Amino acid sequence: RAEAGFEPKYARVLDRLLDTTAAGRRRVNHHALCELRLLGDLTAIALDERVAVADVGDDRELVVHTESFAPLETGVDATADYVERAAGERIARYAVEFAGFSVSVVVYRERLLGSDAFETKYAVLEPDLLPGDDALIRECERRIWETPVDRLVDDRTAFVAEHARKHLSRQLTAGDARDWAASGRARLQRALADRGLATPTVDPRYDDDRIDDLVYYVLRDFVGEGPLTVPIRDPHLEDIEANRVGERVKVVPRPAMVAAGGVNGESNGRAGGESNAGRENEATKGRSSDGRSGINPFGGGGRIPTNLAFAEEGRFVDVVTRLAARDGVELNAATPSAKVNLSVPEVSETVRCAVALPVISEDGPHVSIRKQAADALTPVDLVNSGTLSADLVTLLWLLYEHHGVVLFAGPTGAGKTTLMNAHMPFIPFDDRPISIDEGSREVRLPHETGVALTTRDHENSYKAVSMASLMTEANYLNPDVEVIAEINTPASFETFAESINTG
Repeated sequence: RAEAGFEPKYARVLDRLLDTTAAGRRRVNHHALCELRLLGDLTAIALDERVAVADVGDDRELVVHTESFAPLETGVDATADYVERAAGERIARYAVEFAGFSVSVVVYRERLLGSDAFETKYAVLEPDLLPGDDALIRECERRIWETPVDRLVDDRTAFVAEHARKHLSRQLTAGDARDWAASGRARLQRALADRGLATPTVDPRYDDDRIDDLVYYVLRDFVGEGPLTVPIRDPHLEDIEANRVGERVKVVPRPAMVAAGGVNGESNGRAGGESNAGRENEATKGRSSDGRSGINPFGGGGRIPTNLAFAEEGRFVDVVTRLAARDGVELNAATPSAKVNLSVPEVSETVRCAVALPVISEDGPHVSIRKQAADALTPVDLVNSGTLSADLVTLLWLLYEHHGVVLFAGPTGAGKTTLMNAHMPFIPFDDRPISIDEGSREVRLPHETGVALTTRDHENSYKAVSMASLMTEANYLNPDVEVIAEINTPASFETFAESINTG
């Protein structure tokens, strides 16, 4: 970011506000860049490659440890903004796609002793917003919500993007014009230029990139899932958790990714220029660890805090209710929580969500999201990562092939379904496996002879389809093997025992 300098939309604002010499403009640019895009007073320390670790001394002054000397006093107050990122280290960087936008994600590690208990952080570098942009976005969303629709909308993303660009263009044109006369002249010249009667305007009232940034937030709120949009579409994550209003969203990386040693993507520590939030998201260091194979950017694979949060309860409730509605569930006082399964356009796997309203959650709404990996692991992957021994894989192969009873038991997130799916190809190709899933399809049958059944929740019990009833149903489908994703109710345990007795 230090090398890239200001983006055009920032430069245009400075051009409008400043009338000074070239030398004065350079000085203003330097200080404004440090305050708006870098780390303020800590920028010089953050850019110094010799700084290895930072610490808060007894006198509440920031102390740094370099490669050759330790400790060194800096004269910077320990309570200064971004002090925890003074010696931060970028570990990995990659992009996540959403609605035609490529959003950068940074995994970084803080090296400030005695600071946050979480050392590794996950940051989404969303587009910058200028002062007043929040109001523009809210007004645009209100206008789109009130837009009459007289036809069936096949592509919601294109519909919202088209109307957002139209409304935002009008608002920016009116807001950026110095006076009504100048605005009128600019509109007239553009209209004549479209008909070949005049030259196009040389100085547009706004940059296309500015419109794109604003449209991103409108699409994120209307088509996506608010602050959860990018983590849901990140293939490297398995779980996303938002526990309460104002608290950081937590993510959990995939075990396979942790075992394999990380992600592929840019991993140098040079300062980028994608986001104003990047001051909070990544340290502006000139060095970092390699994020490629062999280095695990997510630490031990536990929960990792992000730079995302729900600032308002109303927005949080809106996201929770929309997630439930996608699966046909209406959350209200009578039904304050639900387990739903979603199909996200950019995500190939099923997304399973547990959502709840403040009716049963004292700290406000909450949502827990679990994503199944797009590609199932193989026994070779499990052996190479040290998860299973070759002898145990051989035993499971024999049990699968000869219709033995195999029960995977363990706590939530231990990898029970992963282990079961990895060995599914050991079932003979001409056998007839029947899988029974709870809501979402987690069992993957590579057999053309197989049948997949799923339960269905409904507020009316006679319309619901339970795990126990599907186990009974499976007995009439002439199965050679029954694959049950989850056994978690007394009825399903009872039916499971009956199925074993029948052979």
